[in-house]
Amino acid sequence: MILHGPSRFLQVDDVLAENDVSSIPIAAYAGESIPDLTGFDAVILSGGEYAPSQLDTVPFLVEERDRVLEALDQGVPILGVCLGHQLLAHWLGGRVERAPQFEVGWLEVTVNRDGLADPLLEGINQRYYAFLWHWDQVTELPPGAVHLASSEQCPIQAFRYGDLPVWGVQSNPQYDAALAESVLLGAPWLANIGVDAEEMAARGYEVDDGSQDRIFSNFFAFVRRW
Repeated sequence: MILHGPSRFLQVDDVLAENDVSSIPIAAYAGESIPDLTGFDAVILSGGEYAPSQLDTVPFLVEERDRVLEALDQGVPILGVCLGHQLLAHWLGGRVERAPQFEVGWLEVTVNRDGLADPLLEGINQRYYAFLWHWDQVTELPPGAVHLASSEQCPIQAFRYGDLPVWGVQSNPQYDAALAESVLLGAPWLANIGVDAEEMAARGYEVDDGSQDRIFSNFFAFVRRW
């Protein structure tokens, strides 16, 4: 797993354990060198807080791009989450831009026909709630990419790169209602953008039905079959 911030690994510890997966965290944001990824069973790109204008200027992201694209060329399964989703789209020729508003909380995501047939979203309801936390978003898919899901505020919530085992999801499927609550209530500034953190946290307990958990479990199941 390539990490883009100090807290990103802790947020997926439980997910990895639940799926009996071991991971080698690579703290790229802290200057840890990114190794050759072509020998790994899979690669996960974590979330982070880098703006679209930084994607081609932050040195470790430039190094990461080269390593990830080498792995992609060798058929290594790759999953980008949140910022990781944006990085994949950008590196493959898509576009990432600042959205008109911050998309935050438990919001409905709609899976399209291609998404319903895709192994990453297998078994997920056509409409499900996901935990979202982002201001930047993919506004144009890379050439050959397949659009899989959308939300009201963010038309590109998930994609696959052609027929390759390479996916990006804008949501944070590693969050459950309890973890989301701690993040929401720890951000008092949300009130400044019209978000009632307590109400949104309570919504998580009502709508988190395990659908978004399947994104990681489906990815790991695919990797085992690959």
